[in-house]
Amino acid sequence: MTNEDLSKINQPKHKNSALKKHFKLRWQISVVAILFVAVLGYILVFALNNCSIWSDKKFSGKLDEAIKQADNWVHCNEAEILRVKNIALIKMLQECNSLYPQGNFTVICNKFMAAPAQPACWKALIDPNYPVQKWELNQAIKKEYIDNKWILYAIAPDKADITPEQMQFFSPDKWHGRQLTHQLWGLIHLQKNRPEPKNEKLTEHLCNRISQQLTFNIAVVDIYIQKIAFVLYAGHPEKIRRRWIEMVIANQQSDGGWNDRWLCFESRRRPVFSLSQPPSDQHATVQALWLLYQVRYRYPRKFGLN
Repeated sequence: MTNEDLSKINQPKHKNSALKKHFKLRWQISVVAILFVAVLGYILVFALNNCSIWSDKKFSGKLDEAIKQADNWVHCNEAEILRVKNIALIKMLQECNSLYPQGNFTVICNKFMAAPAQPACWKALIDPNYPVQKWELNQAIKKEYIDNKWILYAIAPDKADITPEQMQFFSPDKWHGRQLTHQLWGLIHLQKNRPEPKNEKLTEHLCNRISQQLTFNIAVVDIYIQKIAFVLYAGHPEKIRRRWIEMVIANQQSDGGWNDRWLCFESRRRPVFSLSQPPSDQHATVQALWLLYQVRYRYPRKFGLN
């Protein structure tokens, strides 16, 4: 066999080898390109979700206008708020009123306190001096789900038969989602009635967990608003970025309220494929209003306000 014959035999192998190297190089370039786009996309999303894009002046103006419109929404929906009687929302309006007195909020709170309530012990959340009956409190605790057990215990811990350990109330990492924010809500009120240094540390730990979640959350739904409002209420504005507040303001509806929808996302974490926008609801709206009141009247300097 001549050298020419050997060359002809080996030639296809060289071609196959070169072809394999070519495809391998193209594959590697494609992988690098995909990774580059993914990293770039992550950086852009992170920046848009965490870096303020409004000037101090624009932020101040947008905030004041949002508060004005939301105040009007509450005024127009006073009857519905009193019909539903969500004690947490009534408490938030009371907190708004303590930061910047509004006659309408006082009226709502007074009407709630004057109306019958079952169980009546819930009224102690609005008025700490309201007489709590031990039997009624414990009966309510037995019937309620875990989130409400915490806040009922916090209302009158000396009269509750259940212990925080039984409810895993002080568990630092067990609870997630809305139960995490409700755990913080209950802990804040417990600290007002029975302050303890260890619970201050737990409060900050829970705020850190929530703040870390907000860093990567992009859907401005009801639970998003609640996370920001509760961390502010816990006394940790340093853990809240102004961009998150800007996003809440930007998601306000034309009627001055908020709802539990951002694009196709809702708090329940299941996508909703519908072009229709749900109406504003009192749960999201009152939480958002309370959030904005805290920013404007409790922590103005922290968020670049005069």
